[in-house]
Formats: sequence, C-alpha cells, structure tokens
Amino acid sequence: MGGISEFNELISQRIRELIPTQTDWATVKDVNWEKKTMTATGLKDDLDYHDVLLGIGSDFKKPKVGTKCLIGIVGNSANAFLIAADEVEEILIVSGESQLTVKEQGFIVKHGGENLKNIFSDMIDEINKIIVVNGRSINVAAMTAIKERLNTVLIE
Repeated sequence: MGGISEFNELISQRIRELIPTQTDWATVKDVNWEKKTMTATGLKDDLDYHDVLLGIGSDFKKPKVGTKCLIGIVGNSANAFLIAADEVEEILIVSGESQLTVKEQGFIVKHGGENLKNIFSDMIDEINKIIVVNGRSINVAAMTAIKERLNTVLIE
C-alpha cells in the first residue's frame, strides 16, 4: 500500500510542476487579515482577483490597501497568491510554536505561551529589586530607561 501512495504523491508533484504560474501587477483593494486573504484589482485590465492568499504555509504579509502588489496566478484558475507589495502593515512568520510578527510599530516574538517582551520586563523588574549591602547598588533609573526603550521595539 505504501508504494501506491508514494506513486500518487509523485504523480501529484509532477502535475503541480507542469501547471504554469503567471504573475500580474495589481492594486490592493481590501484585506481580510483574519482569513489571510485580499481582493486586488489588476492594473492592466481593472478586473478583481478575489481571495488572493496573503501567504503560503508559514509566511504571511498584510499589504496596505491602495498599494501596488505583485500576485501569482496558478494556471488559468482563480487561485492567486501575494508575492510582494510596495508597502506592508504586518508580516507574520510561524514555525511550529514560534511566531515572529513585524508591524510598523515594532516586533512581537512569541514561543509557546511565552512572549519575549514579558520575559525582558520581568527580568528588569527583578534586577531592580536587587539591594547591595556592600558596594555599588543597581541603577534603577537606568534599568527603567532600558525597559522603556525595549517597549518601543517589542510592542507585545
């Protein structure tokens, strides 16, 4: 039974390789970030492409509405996907339990139930609690300033 399913997979792969992918320049009309799709209007024919995928697999881009983008169209079907956009509001990369989000306001780095910003914030709070009996104590004001700087880069 394993040989038949392997054969079917090889045939499916070969068929996918034979389907041509075309590209088209378009303008982003609207974006549904929850569904990771958009509608784009072709620049040369003013026709709409509906349900254009904003990514394939683990990499998604949220383009700004009204910007120019390059989309790929698989064969003569309605299956289209975003290749690139002049401007993006957000990029999401997922690998297993790890997630990196890039937004105009900053970055979000998560793994499992943990969040890098919260980890750094907790660490700085604990460092600020250190009391040195002999010698020089921690500079709480400097650590607080570092925490504020960190919060401008890591937004969540």
